[in-house]
Amino acid sequence: MHKELSYSTPEGYTVFTSQFLKNRGTCCKSACLHCPFGYTLKKCGLQFQDVGEADTPAVEALLLEAGVDLDWRAFLPENIKFVVIKEQVCGFILKNHIVIKHLVLRPYFQHQGLSKEMVESYYFI
Repeated sequence: MHKELSYSTPEGYTVFTSQFLKNRGTCCKSACLHCPFGYTLKKCGLQFQDVGEADTPAVEALLLEAGVDLDWRAFLPENIKFVVIKEQVCGFILKNHIVIKHLVLRPYFQHQGLSKEMVESYYFI
């Protein structure tokens, strides 16, 4: 589990982690990117973007970052989608026509309640 309380984006912004927000104890209702209380998901939801051939390096980097060994190329291209919160790619899904088979999340997004079942509820509406 990430114990870090914040990190800096390439643009120089400081982002508080879900650990920081949990330590604070209550939700501030500001739609924080890593909100562990569910407010951001309720307010902003999840978006899904197609993963194309040009996105191969991004998918490979995400797998490496998440420490996951997975043969994602065995899935049809239309069954691979980036998961996006507030315009930030937080991971990707590998799915078939009725369920999500795999959910791979960036480390900073792994501890804020995003499960396969939760993501399915947004994807298969």
